[in-house]
This record gives sequence, structure tokens and C-alpha cells, in this order.
Amino acid sequence: MTRFFAILLLIGLLAGCASNTDPASRLGNAEAAALYEAASEAAERNDWQTAIGELESLQAQYPFGLYATQAQLDIIHAYYQAGEVASTVAAAERFRRINPRHRAVPYSWYMQGLALEEKNRGPVKDWVGVNDVLRDPVPRRQAFEAYTTLVEDYPDSDYTERARSRLEVLYAEGAEFQLSVARFYADRDAWVAAARRAITVIDAFEGTAAVNPATDLLATAYQRLDLDELAAGVRTAQRTTERDADADIPSTPELYEQETMEVPPAPTSEGPSGGSAGSGGMGGPMGGGL
Repeated sequence: MTRFFAILLLIGLLAGCASNTDPASRLGNAEAAALYEAASEAAERNDWQTAIGELESLQAQYPFGLYATQAQLDIIHAYYQAGEVASTVAAAERFRRINPRHRAVPYSWYMQGLALEEKNRGPVKDWVGVNDVLRDPVPRRQAFEAYTTLVEDYPDSDYTERARSRLEVLYAEGAEFQLSVARFYADRDAWVAAARRAITVIDAFEGTAAVNPATDLLATAYQRLDLDELAAGVRTAQRTTERDADADIPSTPELYEQETMEVPPAPTSEGPSGGSAGSGGMGGPMGGGL
């Protein structure tokens, strides 16, 4: 009887191995490869909508195939290049949910941060001169959280230093935003609110260029509120602190139109530093640079 069950087990194993090489399986792999190649060619000519369509079809039809993981990575980048912020974030979150221990998880956090930063940008807003810094602060805070997660949880990642650079920019922009709000209140003689915002800049954004003008505004607010002793104390503290004349910023923060963010290609499915020739994603050896 034991021998009989052993024979059945062997037959089952052989059948499982055979199923991986049967005609249907080979056909599925060929079709997945064709979809991926079409997506790669579209990415090479910057046709991101076509690339997205091919990658979405690949994932829907072959969610567990040879190209599944790579398609999940590549579509994050394709969505970003197409300006689809919500889809980029959703794709990054989906990748981490399906592959929580994958070596490319830091990449997904980095791309999520970039996409959230882009949420406040747009050709129409830039054309009418709307300052990025003065727009909705929520995406900026969410991007800050994404980069922070990357830096804290993956300190040795290939994307950590890039994330640190973005954090510095977001930190400075956050200070400018708070200063702009303080000035908004000051322009309307809402001196209590202006003082509170100025204090926020001084306390929460130490070392940024916004601190000195915030200190000036705080002293002015105290004077307008007839709190002369507090105003004098702020001025005294200000004089004892070394000031950099070039650190001041204009009343209206400058646009960041010339700022460019480095957007890395999608890593190979083996991870940011993995993969070999012929196995890379659209940004690797197989493709032309997503």
C-alpha cells in the first residue's frame, strides 16, 4: 500500500513538471512576452499611454507569469511619466502589497514620493504663475512621509540619498509655505494669527531661509499688538544670532520651474542592483529607458 501511494505521488510530481512545459504554458509565456515587448517599444518612443495599456493587459491576463513582477514595477514608472499621480501611488502601494519583501520596494517608495510632489504641478498652473510652494500642502506632506519611510526603513538602498535630497527641498518648501501664510495674515492685520505662524516657522523649520523673515514678522506682530517687551526680546535674540544676508527670501517665493527631479528607470525584478543582461525592465538591458 505504501508503495502504491509513493507511485501516485511520483505521477503527480511528474504531471506538475510537465504542466510547465506544455503547449498552453509556452503559448501563455509567448503572449506575455509579446505584450511586454510592445510596452517596451512604446516606452522607447515616450508613448506612455500605449505602454500603460500593454502593461495593464499583461498584468490582467498573466498575473502570475514570468513577466508579472517586472510589469508591476514598470507600470509605476509609466504612470508617473504619463502624469497620472493617483495611479502611480496606487501602483506603488500594490507592488508593496504583493511583494512586501522585494528588493525593489525602496524604488516604489521613491516613485510614490515623486508622484506626490508632482500633484501640485501642471502646465496650466505654471502658465498662470501659480507658485508650487503656495499650493495644497497635503501632497507635499505625504511625499515627505514616503521619503522618510524610505530613508528610515531602507538606509542602504540605492534610492536613499535621492530621497534625502528631496526631503531637504520639501523641508525648505514647507517653511516657505508657513511663512507665506503668516504674511497673508499680516497683510490683513490678523496679527495674532500671523505671530502664531511665524513662531511655527522659527520652531519647526530651524536652519531654513524662512527663519529670518519670520523673526522680523514676529517682532512686527508683537509691536502691532502693543507687546513691546516681547518685540524687543525678539529683536535682541535676532541680533545675537549670526545672520546671512543672502539667506533671506523674497516676499513672494520664487517659482521652482528650473528645478528638475531625477527620475530613475524601473529596476529589474531582481531588485535595484540585481538582474543581468536580457532580464532587465524597460529601464534595464531589455528596454530603452523608461
